[in-house]
Amino acid sequence: MLKALYGSAILILVTILWGSSFVFIKFSVENISGFSYTFYRSLISIASLTPPIVVKIFRKKIDLKSIRYGFITGVSYMLGLLLQGIGTAYTTPSISAFITGLNTVHVHIYTALIEKTYSSLLFLSLVLAITGLYMVTKPSGGLGFGELMVFLGSIAWAAEIVLISRYARRGIKRIEFLYGLLLPSLSLIPYVLFIEKTLNLSYTTWLYLSYLAIACTLAATALQVIGQRYVGEATAAIIYILEPIFALIFSVIIYGEKTELLAVLGGITMVIASAIAILDEILKQKNLDKSLSVSK
Repeated sequence: MLKALYGSAILILVTILWGSSFVFIKFSVENISGFSYTFYRSLISIASLTPPIVVKIFRKKIDLKSIRYGFITGVSYMLGLLLQGIGTAYTTPSISAFITGLNTVHVHIYTALIEKTYSSLLFLSLVLAITGLYMVTKPSGGLGFGELMVFLGSIAWAAEIVLISRYARRGIKRIEFLYGLLLPSLSLIPYVLFIEKTLNLSYTTWLYLSYLAIACTLAATALQVIGQRYVGEATAAIIYILEPIFALIFSVIIYGEKTELLAVLGGITMVIASAIAILDEILKQKNLDKSLSVSK
């Protein structure tokens, strides 16, 4: 029970950090392309992690397995980041947040069909979460290029959630995993430097990217690995769907976006959905602990 609550609390913090990212993504892609945004955000993160990685190499304490797991997960991460960045340039932060939140549906489909550990409580939490998400973001208009890109990105984010749940339980080293996670983004070097030739970024763009790299990539992903060690991917995905609530709050404060009573009610609905998913996780862990004690 305590593990489920601990993991859930950490994942809520992750969601707050991610929610703050949408406004800064929007600011960033107003000045540079989605490709440059993805590359430079990842580059800053890699540069920050390189010193401790070098120290680990010299001390011969580097865990290559964790780097490999991170690299595999990083392919999904890079695609999610890239497609979200490209799409957000053509839509609003709230619509981007809504479509990104659909990764929850993808994860639940995976849990039901592949893991076969789905429950009625999880299904109820999913219905409430998507309903609340729609009420908060109120997406309007057809499926344009931006919306399509963000939707494809939501599939990549779902894959990342599933992979992190799988690897977090294998005792990975967080620094090595994070480093491997970011390496696939270096494949964008030729396009960004030689085709787009995006070399001179403004001071404010560097500030936006630095916040995204340090807070929303390094800190959030490190916490994500810890939290998903104690919480299943379906429950984690429901908690992550709170992201648009925090995205809306930051968008109201920083971007000037207006909100209504419907959004508040939607936010309450999403909080209830997350509480139900966490309750389901607690019940699962209680049953597991009980079965383990009986077997002893």
